Amino acid sequence: MIKKIFFPLLIVLVLLLAACSKESSTEKETTIKYWSMWNKGEPQQVVLQKVIDDYEEANPDVKVDVQWMGRQVMSKVRNAALGGNAPDLTEQSGAEVEGTLFKNDLAEPLDELLSMKIPNEGTPFQDVFIDEMLSFYQQDNKTYFIPYEIISSGFHYNENAFKEYGIEPPKTWGEFIKVNEKLKSEGVAPLAQDGNIDFYNAYYFYWLVERLMGPGALLEAAGDKTGETWTKPGYLEAAKKVQELVDNGYFADGYKGSQYPAAQTAWASGDAGMILNGSWLSSETAKYSSKDFVYKAFPFPEMEGGEGSYDQAELYLIGWVAPKGSNKEAVQDFLAFAMQKKYQEKIVSDTKNISTRKDLEAPAALEDFREIVVNASSYHKEYDGLQAEYPQWWKTVFLPLDDKLVFGEITAEEFIKELKKQTKDYWSKQ
Repeated sequence: MIKKIFFPLLIVLVLLLAACSKESSTEKETTIKYWSMWNKGEPQQVVLQKVIDDYEEANPDVKVDVQWMGRQVMSKVRNAALGGNAPDLTEQSGAEVEGTLFKNDLAEPLDELLSMKIPNEGTPFQDVFIDEMLSFYQQDNKTYFIPYEIISSGFHYNENAFKEYGIEPPKTWGEFIKVNEKLKSEGVAPLAQDGNIDFYNAYYFYWLVERLMGPGALLEAAGDKTGETWTKPGYLEAAKKVQELVDNGYFADGYKGSQYPAAQTAWASGDAGMILNGSWLSSETAKYSSKDFVYKAFPFPEMEGGEGSYDQAELYLIGWVAPKGSNKEAVQDFLAFAMQKKYQEKIVSDTKNISTRKDLEAPAALEDFREIVVNASSYHKEYDGLQAEYPQWWKTVFLPLDDKLVFGEITAEEFIKELKKQTKDYWSKQ
């Protein structure tokens, strides 16, 4: 009788121990759900996949479940976060992350990460960054956004071409106009422009307002539901300067109908003197430029009496964020691993971009842009944050009107009048 009771009891105990052991093993396994902004095959995707592979090898109890979702990832993350099913980690530009997640309390602070040591280096995480990169998108003194790539915008030019024509990079608007005239006199189109890219066209008015009225001015006018802010004289002055470029014929012939990347390709081939664009342009055009082409850049010129200065830079950061409900401990461990110098070097060498690590130089073609950022007196967001803060207004009101201004289809006065009217109409329907 005792044996009959003992053996079934023994079997039960063995099964319980096996179950406990299995449960314990399962509890040790961690999955980081990562939705990336990059597409398969892009240089950044290749670099990040290497980071993920190495991290999983170093941490066999962790699985990084990555999905390469492309540039529209943030709208998908927002919807998932609202439904309580967000990934543990995602990435995008800081301005878009701020407008999508921060403003809706849909992100986790990552402050514990700042004092963590970078694996294989022993340096505190926060100490490897260029000054102000980590703090630029802080909310209430908390760190939510971890940037790993720096982008900015300005005028690109070929150093050898400028030397040939005896041109020095201009610092003021007056000097800039003289450079345009010099190029025209040499039979060279001063400004290349792919007119079918509306947000490239927007660079001129945006930068002029930054230099004339300072950061925040565009955002203020866009958010004024009465539209009255647009009547301030600085906005009209900025529009008049765009019109000046159009009326003087500084844009290359056919720019209105130019289909990307025709204009930037022509510029890299020597058919135009300058192009106002993002710092990514050098990597996009490298295969079209001649062997003696030397990529250089200068900031948008300063305006006499303007509130913005020549050394004030645009800061367009790409980085990571942990949506609400993320496994913060696992995410922070992964990010500390990813910011190792050996991986960030790949951001420079393989993706041809500027790393946020202060101990890494920029690719040769982006040395000027890194200097512009590192030596800046202050920073502002790309497009003053308009496309992230008021995305529908940006798409339906501003960009169509700005195209008309850049194409010479409306005057500066008509542009401001319509901005005032359409901004008021837009907000009345919200």
